[in-house]
Amino acid sequence: MFVCRCGDSGGKRVTVPARGNAERVDRIIDASAELLSQRGYRRVTVEEIASRAGVSKSSVYLHWNTKDEIFYDVFDREFTVLAWAAVDHVRRDPIQVLAHRTAVNLMRIITERPLLKALLIDDRLTLGSLRPEKSPVILSRLAAGKELMYRYLGALRRHHLLCPEVDPHIMRTATCEMLRGMAFSAGPQQEGLRSSELARCVMVTVQRAFEPRTVPEPDWISHAAAEVFEAFDELMEPGQPMHVERSMAL
Repeated sequence: MFVCRCGDSGGKRVTVPARGNAERVDRIIDASAELLSQRGYRRVTVEEIASRAGVSKSSVYLHWNTKDEIFYDVFDREFTVLAWAAVDHVRRDPIQVLAHRTAVNLMRIITERPLLKALLIDDRLTLGSLRPEKSPVILSRLAAGKELMYRYLGALRRHHLLCPEVDPHIMRTATCEMLRGMAFSAGPQQEGLRSSELARCVMVTVQRAFEPRTVPEPDWISHAAAEVFEAFDELMEPGQPMHVERSMAL
């Protein structure tokens, strides 16, 4: 069963019980993401989305009332992919929970996904008149992401992986602004700046600014990672991994 947000539901979930409908929604979301990243909001029509997805225009309107609503669901998926991918790095290797490693992983995920990058740097050529911050769907996702970030930073602090004097609010803001700057620097105007150089800059900056000079104990890392998994499982939706795994292939 696939859960999507659509129509005039005001951000509420609308359940699509049939498997065929779920696959159709996936195709429409995939097509919308591709067209938006390739052509930008102003040059994409619902007719083109339907054609790219291999469905009729009326089928699109079974799930969404407007083009904007489709794109807000696209952005919702992008933010979900960001969270899932970042936590997956830690699941595969707990040492990735360290702040400097997580920052590098976030930067790589963002720069490899054009729509995440467009959202981070507010690229109006791509986003057009879209205002994700006005969408209840996106506001809900951002609130969950913010809570996850603070619980992550709290886990690092409790297990001696952050300097005790570090203010989590300041660290979150500083890291977000640094990632925004790095994402912008990775654009066409800075083609000579390789991703490996950006990654090292992020890693060194976060490590020197926020982490203790001592070598972390393995137990500190494993306990912090366990708290992150617990917070993530509480804040993310049940049944999400299958849909996100598909979207990460975009």
